[in-house]
Amino acid sequence: MLAAERLFGEYGIGAVSLRAVCQAAGQRNIVSVQYHFGDRNGLIRAILWYREGQLEPLRKKLLDEAYHYGRIDDVETLIRILFEPYMEVFIRRDDISYIKLVLSYLVHVRPVGTVLHPVDEPDIPFPSLTEVMTLLRRRLSFLKMEVFDSRSETVGAMFYGGIIQFSARNRQRDLDRQVFFDDLMEMMAAAFSSGEGHI
Repeated sequence: MLAAERLFGEYGIGAVSLRAVCQAAGQRNIVSVQYHFGDRNGLIRAILWYREGQLEPLRKKLLDEAYHYGRIDDVETLIRILFEPYMEVFIRRDDISYIKLVLSYLVHVRPVGTVLHPVDEPDIPFPSLTEVMTLLRRRLSFLKMEVFDSRSETVGAMFYGGIIQFSARNRQRDLDRQVFFDDLMEMMAAAFSSGEGHI
């Protein structure tokens, strides 16, 4: 899975053969991906579920803090709960392969519906992720459901694209990671809640 994540993130999901994934993972048997995951879609789904499982404890901690401090109705706080775990797990470790993979997934795979993101699954086992999305939907109830869904994807792409751009720029000049992240959260919250009361 980690070899696939790295290759899919670097070259795009559609540009990497399963044979290349097997070779990168040090597997001599070229059908080992099919044996373990069924096909490319099964492999992508496994990666998404594995990573969301890693993020769930961090989301729960942030959600508990939001309840404690009475910030559960704040759009930016809810967006931070969704995306700050990425900062902890991937960005601080300077490994954004998964972030690149998710952007490729949002652009090329999710629109055609061949692989559902865990948040779209009917029996999602990540209660904090489910709760934050429910709270965000309630807070932005002025949006029609299709507009909310569209904004969710667009704001997600804004995050992943922003992090990828930041990572590339940061190799050339010194940018403060936390300042960039805070500014990105503020922009995402403004984009998500734009037009409140007017739609």
